[in-house]
Amino acid sequence: MNTVLENIRRLYVGISITLLNTILLAVIVAIVLEFIAGWLLRYQASSQDVATALVDNAYEGMAWKEQFFKDVAAYQVATGGAQVYEPYSLWKNPDFRSPSFTVEQGYRKTVQPVYTQEDSVVHIWMFGGSTMFCADTPDDWTIASRLAYKLREAYPNRKFKISNYGLPGFVCDQEAILLSKLLMSGQCPDVTIFYDGFNEAHLKVAMAKPIPHGFYTMYEQIYRSIKERLWANLVWKSSFLTLAMRSLSRDTQFEKDERVLQARSQVVAASYARVIDFVQHLAQVYGFRAYFFWQPSLLTTGKKLTANEAALRNMILQNNGPGYRILLETVRATIFRNPDMRVQYTFDINDALDSVNTTAFVDYAHLGPYGNDAVAEKMLQCLRSRGLL
Repeated sequence: MNTVLENIRRLYVGISITLLNTILLAVIVAIVLEFIAGWLLRYQASSQDVATALVDNAYEGMAWKEQFFKDVAAYQVATGGAQVYEPYSLWKNPDFRSPSFTVEQGYRKTVQPVYTQEDSVVHIWMFGGSTMFCADTPDDWTIASRLAYKLREAYPNRKFKISNYGLPGFVCDQEAILLSKLLMSGQCPDVTIFYDGFNEAHLKVAMAKPIPHGFYTMYEQIYRSIKERLWANLVWKSSFLTLAMRSLSRDTQFEKDERVLQARSQVVAASYARVIDFVQHLAQVYGFRAYFFWQPSLLTTGKKLTANEAALRNMILQNNGPGYRILLETVRATIFRNPDMRVQYTFDINDALDSVNTTAFVDYAHLGPYGNDAVAEKMLQCLRSRGLL
């Protein structure tokens, strides 16, 4: 009997020691992983220093800077970054009013000159994604507002009214649907301007898991938000779990195989050409003119970059791959340099920022005040050079 008890005791002690050693080893491994993950996160955070410096440069000398940052922060708090569901085109922005940042009926306010003459009004509708919405500049420094002022200067005897229908995450397909909805409501412009390129490259070509537009379906958004809340209490305290969640997210991974990127670019370019053709047919039926601009981005511009712009570009290209460049080359070959396309109405304005010696970008897609002003000036030059106004 004593022998049996002694064997049980030894077995218990052996198991206990093994278990304790295993736990101790696991703790040591966890500490080491946390240390390594923390170092990697700090390295990633250091890249944010470049982005922060870039933003500081982009707004340097702007008297409205502090007020604008306060207004944008208030907008984020008030809306929580949420979008308002909009049938068919899927979403628009919640309304918001502040001294420098205004959203009216879901769309960004355009600051325009006051006209006194009774001339007929030229109505201009502008479409695009977040780069047209211009959340990175005050109301009077959006592309739409800058173009309004430049049109006033160029054509003092004519009256223009610009509506900015740019929405974050939109691609050209959604813009065509939004235009159709506005036309069906009984409204009609004299001129439409489409400003695209980055979202098409980012969402449809460069990402490892391409998506047709900037947001998932409503159900998937709800699922993801619940999942993220459940993980939040664990993840926010653990560098390792934070890093693991980031690495497992397909949303932030990008395709590097150029053959895959070229195939996707052909599909996207063909889709863009169909959108152009569709909108031009609408223009013929409804009696307006439609113009299409392919926008510059930090990854494709020929601009002489500032030190911070160049540093951010190098980091982003290393992570995101060549999809943006490949799509631009494909679109140029199949649309902008294709004599069979209606080239009179299409403009590749990747050179819009070439004369800007200061910081034009606030990140790798969006522009600050100097960049928006240069794009508006380029748009005006393109339209005037071909007698389209």
